[in-house]
Amino acid sequence: MSKVWNLETPISEEQIRELKLGDTVYISGKLWGIRDRNLGREIDDGVALPEGVDYEGYPVLHEASGYKQEGGEWFFTSGMGTTTSTRMERWMPILIERHRCRAVIGKGGLLEGTTEACKKYGCVYLSVVGGAAAYYDARAKIINVFWPDLDSQAILECEIKDYGPMFVGIDAHGNNHYLNLRKKAIDKRQKIYEMLQIKELPWAPQWVERPREKNY
Repeated sequence: MSKVWNLETPISEEQIRELKLGDTVYISGKLWGIRDRNLGREIDDGVALPEGVDYEGYPVLHEASGYKQEGGEWFFTSGMGTTTSTRMERWMPILIERHRCRAVIGKGGLLEGTTEACKKYGCVYLSVVGGAAAYYDARAKIINVFWPDLDSQAILECEIKDYGPMFVGIDAHGNNHYLNLRKKAIDKRQKIYEMLQIKELPWAPQWVERPREKNY
């Protein structure tokens, strides 16, 4: 039976390992917003994170927010929504190992590499409710922006209060809801082929993780 968790940052590895697939999570404290270009700058280009940025013990969010500065304060110009996580798969195992962030927040799921990193280092993937950016926006406030030259893909430091609901899509024990669904879909497809007495179609979609071009 799934449980509801109310966590405060920083979050310990022990707390994260108590979470199970399908649990509901709310978080208060600090959250870091990350995106393709700041991930690429740090991991691909080898640029050290700015002073003051520390992901250890905190959630990171694949953010898709718009924001601006007025009177010395930062404001959202669009909801604190999430962008698709899967395209950031190539960076996540490195980020989790290097920084020991305790949760990755997004939509769409992540793959085998991140699942293994979550299990090894004590992290979870939390999925938000799609189409509810304005709802999440009301529970987050930007307190600082790092690498502002990256515009909408800078690193955001946010203060959050009861940020959720979020659902555990990958736990710290090697379980991945999205990979489970993929397996069910593949198994069901094979049963349909057998029922129709046909072999694997040459044009049938195959799940292939292709190298991503460096276009950030």
